[in-house]
Amino acid sequence: MINNANKDNWINDVMDSTDGMSGAVPGADLFQKITSNLANPSMVKTRPLPVKQWAAAAIILLALNVSSVVYFSNQRTKGAEPGNTNPIAAAMQAESTYNY
Repeated sequence: MINNANKDNWINDVMDSTDGMSGAVPGADLFQKITSNLANPSMVKTRPLPVKQWAAAAIILLALNVSSVVYFSNQRTKGAEPGNTNPIAAAMQAESTYNY
């Protein structure tokens, strides 16, 4: 019972400490500033598109794509030569394993 009384007194003291405080008040010219910013669309700042960076990225991706096509087409033609076959790989491909 004593703890509840102390708690109630503490709550009342805290609530009483806010007496005399007022809420935040905006500046007198704030509304005028907001309306002038909304009325002037020319004041809006836009960011230019990074055209040079996008073009450089596209060129790099295109170069990587072309080089990978050339590399893999060369690898495919090297593997198709009859003298370059691996007998172990051919034997492993001839086997079939089923898991049912």
